[in-house]
Amino acid sequence: MKTEAQLTYRNRVIFTAPSAEKIFDGTPLTEQIDVTAQGLPEGFTYKAVAEGSVTYPEDNSENNNIVTDYAIFDPSGLNVTEKFVNVELRPGTLKISEKEEVLGAKRGKDGKEIVEQVVIEEKDESNVGKTVQIDDEKTAKSDKIKKNDTSVELILYSVLVFIMLAVFVIFMMDSNKMREK
Repeated sequence: MKTEAQLTYRNRVIFTAPSAEKIFDGTPLTEQIDVTAQGLPEGFTYKAVAEGSVTYPEDNSENNNIVTDYAIFDPSGLNVTEKFVNVELRPGTLKISEKEEVLGAKRGKDGKEIVEQVVIEEKDESNVGKTVQIDDEKTAKSDKIKKNDTSVELILYSVLVFIMLAVFVIFMMDSNKMREK
């Protein structure tokens, strides 16, 4: 008879590191989600750690988040890691995506973000020919709206004001009818 201490587990156990993606913001992506496991016997638990870090899109590579350590515990809580002989470690991929061009994300060869200088000429007659420089560090996504879109906004506001006026007129007519009764 085999005792519990002599038992060797030959079934395949797979530990998979997580994958993740984010848009470049100058900070590293280190995925903290737990490693997943498949093939453990009923009642067995595990603890596993995956390590990987990517800061810039040019550092992206396949399978860069790897399982670095794991432990398997039987239902009583005893560490039985060494009794599992068919363990496979599958890596995950951490990926940094480029910012949208509109947001102005550019980096030099040293990896530091370059701040673009935007020059705006004012149309005010008192400042004709005067140039103002604005440091455009982080352009908001709402700045993607083109100046031609203001006419669309003006039309929408006009329609809304017209609807409000119509509702007010209907309310006043109804209120006059109620007073006559």
